[in-house]
Amino acid sequence: MLTIANNITTRNAKVRRVFGHLTRGPHKGLIMNLSMLAEQCVAAGADVLEINTQQYHDWPEEMELAIKAVQKAADLQLCLSTNNVETLKAGLKECKRPPIVNYISTDKARLGEMLPLIEQYGAETVLLITEAARPLGAEDMLKETAVLIGAANEKGIPNERLLVDVGLLHVTSDWGQRHLPEAMEFIRALSEAFDPPVRSTCWISNGSAGAPRRLRRLIDKSLLAMLAGLGPSSAFVDVLDRETMRTIRPIRIFRNEVIYSDGEIEH
Repeated sequence: MLTIANNITTRNAKVRRVFGHLTRGPHKGLIMNLSMLAEQCVAAGADVLEINTQQYHDWPEEMELAIKAVQKAADLQLCLSTNNVETLKAGLKECKRPPIVNYISTDKARLGEMLPLIEQYGAETVLLITEAARPLGAEDMLKETAVLIGAANEKGIPNERLLVDVGLLHVTSDWGQRHLPEAMEFIRALSEAFDPPVRSTCWISNGSAGAPRRLRRLIDKSLLAMLAGLGPSSAFVDVLDRETMRTIRPIRIFRNEVIYSDGEIEH
């Protein structure tokens, strides 16, 4: 299971302050901060590094400078999370290798403006199936997945470059807790629903949102372990959280993705 590090995000106040000064210059110290954060994520075991500007500073120059800083420190695939098509365009041009674009939904602007760019640059993309405003049952999620896969295929993006995000909702809410079994059923069904198959991913921290800070780590670890048995190919996680990574390493052994060693467990 690939770990997509969600640490370089403007949701984080410290990272947000760095982004807030990127375009004001001088850039050297600020870029060094992002480079050091990327290095820490790599050392912790990240496979993919997300750069998330969706919440704040979602502008082309910020994305360009952030990508330069991260690529200076890490030779990993990037995941670009943006709501701005111009920011996406700038990011795709700057990436040394085709990234993952997070995300495409049934929103007409995303379908019409972002899909052609994703195809042009040979990128992968996340298809977001359920959003908080309209939680869906497993059957409806499969139908929506088929619509989004069809739209991507029409633009020349094959199934091999698609990841489906079930859109985990907050288990702290009644509707979020009721939705979780539907999401699990959807992940089970997804592996056999499409040919060629598509991969699945999930944003683990969404499940614990709204819970007291002292409980969030326990919820996230439990949710990660439970969902791992359903076969998602990746997960967005905080790779700098030691307990999260200590959960992921045994999962990789159990799924025969790495060879067992005591050191792998004790790391």
